[in-house]
Amino acid sequence: MCYCAPGRRVRTDEQLLVLEHNLHRQELAAQNEQIREFLSLDDDFHQLLTQVARCPLAWETIESIKATMDRVRFLSLSQVSPPLNLIKQHYLIFNSLKAHDPDAAEAAIREHLQEMIYSITPIAEQNRDWFDHP
Repeated sequence: MCYCAPGRRVRTDEQLLVLEHNLHRQELAAQNEQIREFLSLDDDFHQLLTQVARCPLAWETIESIKATMDRVRFLSLSQVSPPLNLIKQHYLIFNSLKAHDPDAAEAAIREHLQEMIYSITPIAEQNRDWFDHP
């Protein structure tokens, strides 16, 4: 878990409704193959999660690597990380938050972050000139 803000984490009903609405919009964008819209909603979802966790440092960290990650996300969506798979992971996170189950939420977030790691390798192999190699 992110320990950016001291005190109890509060997930309001309003925050959960905003997350759920975002997820429905992600599904529509994915079904209609609106990749740019999906990626924008994906960003919004992650930013909302950092707000729910009261951890703005997490969003600042994401933003600092967004240019590179956006390139990877755009290239990997159809092959490595199809949007519907990502949405399933987002729902696992959301449902854990809704159930007030921090352990399940942490596990779901870890699984979702692993997706990013797995996505980078094949994209880097196909586009070596985009990445620094030691």
